[in-house]
Amino acid sequence: MALFGFFGKKNNGTSQATNTAASIAEEKQKIILFESKEDLQRAVVNLSKEKGINFDKFKMRVAIVMDHSGSMDWQYNNGNVQNILTRLLPFALQFDDNGRLEVYLFDDVCIKMDVDMTEENYSSYVDDVIKKGHYNYGGTRYAPAIQMTDEFYNDDESKTTPTLVFFITDGDNYKSDRAPSDEAIIKSSKHGIFYMFIGTSKTCDFEYLRHLDDLDGRKFDNTGFMSVKDLNSTSNDDLFMNSLKDFSDWLKAKGYVK
Repeated sequence: MALFGFFGKKNNGTSQATNTAASIAEEKQKIILFESKEDLQRAVVNLSKEKGINFDKFKMRVAIVMDHSGSMDWQYNNGNVQNILTRLLPFALQFDDNGRLEVYLFDDVCIKMDVDMTEENYSSYVDDVIKKGHYNYGGTRYAPAIQMTDEFYNDDESKTTPTLVFFITDGDNYKSDRAPSDEAIIKSSKHGIFYMFIGTSKTCDFEYLRHLDDLDGRKFDNTGFMSVKDLNSTSNDDLFMNSLKDFSDWLKAKGYVK
């Protein structure tokens, strides 16, 4: 009896420690979300004054395309990906009718998560949705992700409701993927979709993403780009304003706003 009692106490202690760690992580995500909501609202107010755009009743669809190549595994494991998803969720909560952030993963291919990120499931989204999917880490190809999102959001709704796609990667794509990526962006420029490319690396200069951001042959300039050394060290003010400035110029050019 004593032996079974001993192991029972050990298991209870482990369970309590796990529950405590989960509670701390959930509280951290709540704080991140609360601060991000406030910071986004301030950025929207400032941008409205700067660009003369009224975002009060503005609606758009919001998606995030996350790099799932092998070099990104540590960022899924140390919380960086969870944190950036939580920080960007307010875009969907404020601007999307259904309040859902649609999430895609890309490496050599692109897949759309069956479960969107919402205010109900956000705090452990990486662990509960992405990691439980047991997706393999692969190489880095942008074209499949651009093609898939462009096709998905190029529908009747796009005529009145634009789509903002955050595209986050830690490195340049294969050279063999660059011509298809050029073609995909040029094609997407005819549609109601805007890509905000965010490169996160201490060593990569993201030469190709800079090329995409200035790509010739497009009907509209439907890309923005920013480079950060670390996702967690980038303030919400910089992240939100950099994303919204280029997006706002595109909205005006496309006629979604005046």
